[in-house]
Amino acid sequence: MKKVSKDKKIIFILVLLFVVLSFVSLNHHSYAIKIENNVNNKIPTKKISLYDEKIFDFLESSNDFEVIELYDDIGNTYLASKKEIKEDPSLAVKMNEKEKGKAKKTTAKKAVEKYETNETSLGIDVSTWQGKIDWKKVKAAGINFVMIRCGYRGMDSGEITLDNRFLDNIKGATANNINVGVYFFSMAKNKNEAIEEAKWVVNLIKDYDISYPVAIDTEIFNRNRLKGVSYSTLTNNAIAFCDYIKSKGYTPMIYSYANAFNKYFDTAKFANYRLWLALYNDVNTYKGRHHMWQYTSSGSVPGITGRVDMNVSYFSVTNDATKRSIVNGVYNPGNLEEVIFKDMDMSTKLTKEVNLRISPYNNLPNKAGTLPKDTNIEVVGMNDKWIKIIYEDNFYYINDPNCFEMNLEEIIFEETNLELPLKKDVTLLYKPYLFLNNNEYLTLNEGTLINIIGLNENFIKIIIDDTEYYINNLDCLDLPEPEPEPDIIEENYEE
Repeated sequence: MKKVSKDKKIIFILVLLFVVLSFVSLNHHSYAIKIENNVNNKIPTKKISLYDEKIFDFLESSNDFEVIELYDDIGNTYLASKKEIKEDPSLAVKMNEKEKGKAKKTTAKKAVEKYETNETSLGIDVSTWQGKIDWKKVKAAGINFVMIRCGYRGMDSGEITLDNRFLDNIKGATANNINVGVYFFSMAKNKNEAIEEAKWVVNLIKDYDISYPVAIDTEIFNRNRLKGVSYSTLTNNAIAFCDYIKSKGYTPMIYSYANAFNKYFDTAKFANYRLWLALYNDVNTYKGRHHMWQYTSSGSVPGITGRVDMNVSYFSVTNDATKRSIVNGVYNPGNLEEVIFKDMDMSTKLTKEVNLRISPYNNLPNKAGTLPKDTNIEVVGMNDKWIKIIYEDNFYYINDPNCFEMNLEEIIFEETNLELPLKKDVTLLYKPYLFLNNNEYLTLNEGTLINIIGLNENFIKIIIDDTEYYINNLDCLDLPEPEPEPDIIEENYEE
């Protein structure tokens, strides 16, 4: 019996130690998130005191919690439950941050000097991983707004979870007169789940002064519970989230990184919503319309321990709802080379699945969805890289001139047999169609004698070495005038 009592006492001490450890860790941020290439360094090696050694020894034997490092260059670390590490999608993103570019180190002071103008505002975005924040110092540093993570959907479980520092963050920011927006990290598999997320967010923020947008954060593709979920579905999920947010009187916004807006989302469908771009560079090279730019994850702001994401918004608002601006964002497509199309008019169908774009450029975020094989389309233009189509009364572009059935109507010629010299240089065509790619054979010079075997109102058919070619220029020859048809004399015969 004494042994059992002694065991209970040991368990009680361990539990008490764990409680103390958790309290210290959450308030002083003594631990961080492990990078995948540093998996062997589970426990920080620096031990300041005997008390630290006991904590580290306890952590080494713990099966429920893990010490992790968010960043290589920051000494602060965090203690997180293994469930939290597994389910929080923000951690997966941090471990693959290169998708957003090379993060630049910057401070709030430098950022204010570089980006603050009459048309823009400087801000940050924060979550539980920034720990406890001194919002008075943040305000004094020149930060005008903050996007606060309110929650996330678990990467595998699908459970909606409150960010455990959201309430502290939103109260601290608003108390210091910092404009507040929120974002939710979505892992929605369909529109119903996206609407569920939006409803959850609205219910959470309804009692707070939200003066900046309410954003859906989608930046994980084809992995975990989103494995096999199409880009078009994720596009529709973001729209469903935004539609609900807008219906409740808030300003919706969509967050992701440049490559996702360019290649994954059907970004053309986001025309009615603000976009929040992540691109870690000193120069914003993104070609599409956007309203907020997250330009680094290596910001340094007084009042925040460690790194923080920094943003510039191309609009400003006040806490007075009547003064909130309506903006179109910024758009920097660059100098786009004109794309020339040969006119055509062909009803046909697709021979493969294709991506639709609203302009004939691959370097713009202009995807407008996909069309499956065998879809009926009207092709109205073509060149060697693109076709221009009409589908459901809208113009679209497809970067594949061989994606449809080529229904060539028969061209009728009047037979003839003439041998005439050319009056000008002409280009021979393999087939009597102007819109076909790679259809030009060679150029015949003025004075060349040609053998004409057919004519119609648009083309001349000739024969060279037993091969037929076509010329789309009737003015290149002195064609003989056609012989007049003989008059038909009608005679009346009386019986």
